Amino acid sequence: MSVVVAVLLATGVFITYDVITKMPKAATTRATPAERLGVWLSTAGLVGVTPRVFLCACVGCGVAIAALCLVLIGSATVAVLGLVAASWAPVSFVQRRRREVQAARRGAWPEAIDLLAGSVRTGDTLPAALSLLAEQGPDALRPTFRRVVADNRVSGDLAAALVRLGDALADPVTDRVVATLVVAHRVGGRDLVRVLVTLGAFLREDLAVRKEIIARQSWTLVAARVAASAPVLVLLMVASRPQGANAFESVAGAIVVTIGGAMTLVGYRLMVAIGRLPDEPRVLGSSAVVGTHA
Repeated sequence: MSVVVAVLLATGVFITYDVITKMPKAATTRATPAERLGVWLSTAGLVGVTPRVFLCACVGCGVAIAALCLVLIGSATVAVLGLVAASWAPVSFVQRRRREVQAARRGAWPEAIDLLAGSVRTGDTLPAALSLLAEQGPDALRPTFRRVVADNRVSGDLAAALVRLGDALADPVTDRVVATLVVAHRVGGRDLVRVLVTLGAFLREDLAVRKEIIARQSWTLVAARVAASAPVLVLLMVASRPQGANAFESVAGAIVVTIGGAMTLVGYRLMVAIGRLPDEPRVLGSSAVVGTHA
């Protein structure tokens, strides 16, 4: 009995000591939906567009197209379908613009890395080389480097400025460049030029592979757009006649339109998912960069 009491007492003392001495975990704050939407808009180059303005644009497009369908066709079912489709149009526009901006940045990074390596090879420091790229670098990345230079002048911490840039762009290629530059700035050494040249060659090879894959799969995207537009055109042609508009006002007509629209949307999304090269996951975040090399 005394052994059991001793074990329980020792266990209680250990648990108490562990609770008292355990380091509290840092509080993690999750971004709100409005903040995530703002980051998504900023990665598409729409820095001046607020989440509220974007949501108003979605609602406005949907209501405008629904009213137009109701006036021209006279079918409430078609108007509802137009409301849903038009409300999603701004989202598709931002997604397409975001892919274009990311593709332009990916294409400009190898040239920027080569210019950065050449500037460091001539004896410039890393902050001076970034300042040079802010004025003479590729057009797609000049605002990026200007932001880093301005942030570095205000805070005096180049590594933190680079990390904040990676968080703002939220791009996997930028994560690689940011991690490399942060390590180069904190560690230094003679191998900086060789590391930059190797990084530029790797990015150029990765870009060439992605372009080849996208070119081979582009026909799938074209076929998906054509297949998705055919049912919509047929629906508009049928609904333009009074008999067709009246048929869509019935319960059976509404069910047919709803099922057809859902099947068209699912088929289009499946074909797009098959034919489009998926985005690379972000392997490094700001906490990973800072925590690994702090």
